[in-house]
Amino acid sequence: MKENLLVSFSGGRTSAYMAHCLKENFSDKYNLVYVFANTGQEREETLDFVNKCDKYLSLDLIWVEALVYTERGKGTKYTITDYDSADRSGVNFEAVIKKYGIPNVNFPHCTRELKQRPINAYAKKTLGEYTTAIGIRGDEYRRVKKNQNKFVYPLADWVPVTKQQVNDFWSHQPFNLELEDHQGNCSWCWKKSFKKLFMLIDETPWVFDFPKKMEALHSSCGPSDTAQVFFRGIRSTDDLFKYHKEDRRNLFDLGIDDGCSESCEMYETV
Repeated sequence: MKENLLVSFSGGRTSAYMAHCLKENFSDKYNLVYVFANTGQEREETLDFVNKCDKYLSLDLIWVEALVYTERGKGTKYTITDYDSADRSGVNFEAVIKKYGIPNVNFPHCTRELKQRPINAYAKKTLGEYTTAIGIRGDEYRRVKKNQNKFVYPLADWVPVTKQQVNDFWSHQPFNLELEDHQGNCSWCWKKSFKKLFMLIDETPWVFDFPKKMEALHSSCGPSDTAQVFFRGIRSTDDLFKYHKEDRRNLFDLGIDDGCSESCEMYETV
């Protein structure tokens, strides 16, 4: 019997290439199950790319979203969705915030609740025993989590590739992810550097309506010793716009413009 390999598909080019590579080279060894977890704050370009990859690569992709229970002690499960019905308003993200508080660098629970737990809940119910494939490339091996038996890194260990090789592959396909590196899969992710966030304010300031609304509505949620704002240095969405308008160098001078330390898709950045 084949071993179950859950392929964690972030919606980025690297994980999409991993899905292609595994299907082409490892289908005889593994029962490959491709899963994408939608947070409700993905960019539409990401959802489009995920949908096109599913059809083009014949992945039979499973789309999941977080199912959050209000009562304490009952963990996040999952619901099944698809491209057409996928949440685009952040309703599940808000449910996580209502229960756990606003995620930030000191309390980074959004990946856990919106990505990892829904994916794991689906896999445990449908697969039983399984291993998870994570899209980390050979040129970013420093991000590999050591001593984790239930994770594998095909593009770092089995068929090592670089970012340039991944980009070259997609440049020869009939479609591509129509996003620049600074935009990322999440519309406004608090893990982005201030430089990238200011670029997003220049380009699409309306994507920050959601975090601003969450800070206004749910500042009393979560641990009392954790600041209920999203951004680095205990800064709110309003603070971002203030610095963007007045003097963004104030943030750079603090030495905290260091980009994302972790992505929203179980450790993938691109």
